Amino acid sequence: MNPLRNDKNTNMKKALLIDDESHSLDMLEYEILYLNKDIEIVAKCGDARKAVQLVENHQPDIVFLDIEMPWLSGFEVLDQLKSIDFSLVFVTAYDQYAINAFKYYAFDYLLKPISRKSLKETLDRIESKSKLAIASEMQDILSLIRKGGMEEGKIALPTQEGFEFYNLDTIVRCQADSNYTQVVISDGKTVLVSKTLKHIEDRIGNTNFFRIHQSHLINVNHIISYSKADGGDVKMSDNATIPISRMKRLEFLEKMKLS
Repeated sequence: MNPLRNDKNTNMKKALLIDDESHSLDMLEYEILYLNKDIEIVAKCGDARKAVQLVENHQPDIVFLDIEMPWLSGFEVLDQLKSIDFSLVFVTAYDQYAINAFKYYAFDYLLKPISRKSLKETLDRIESKSKLAIASEMQDILSLIRKGGMEEGKIALPTQEGFEFYNLDTIVRCQADSNYTQVVISDGKTVLVSKTLKHIEDRIGNTNFFRIHQSHLINVNHIISYSKADGGDVKMSDNATIPISRMKRLEFLEKMKLS
């Protein structure tokens, strides 16, 4: 039998491959067909902007989704879907934060360059899952992406590479950077998050955080000092000086019990 030929049968699962790198798509297709796992590749997509429509058109059983792509990340593609009723396998070239996130949530993933062994193990695992278990996992994925958090007091920050997890009390401040947000952590690290400041503010939903300025969200527990000069500003624990907008000054004073 030709190892790259799959004879269609009633148990054939439909797979959709989404990756902006054509050689990665071709290699993944080759390896899937080589394993002869009763999987029909219904479409390959190199443009993330077309991915949502392809999912809706083909109603796949399995989607292999690259994370970092031009125009839209894999997470942004998922965020545009009304529901996820397929098995999802993340594909990534990153082996740090994204992989840690997937392991934490027990999501299926493949690390580039994809090995035949890891692909077979992933497909075997998908075959062994019940539809109920798959539906529950997909709901967890949507919840993570749309709510941006895990348990109370923690947050999952979406980056181009995946997710990074932090306790809210370690976040010093967040600063708008166009359609991105710079999140400053108490250990001195800055995380560039692929979401707006308003999105991060909504997801944090914690009374210790205050939108002190159009471009700044601060953790009031990390304020070192407050100055009345020039309309008012605060010095944060990372030594940054953040201005207080005129519209927010009174609310800030009341919150800090300074009025």
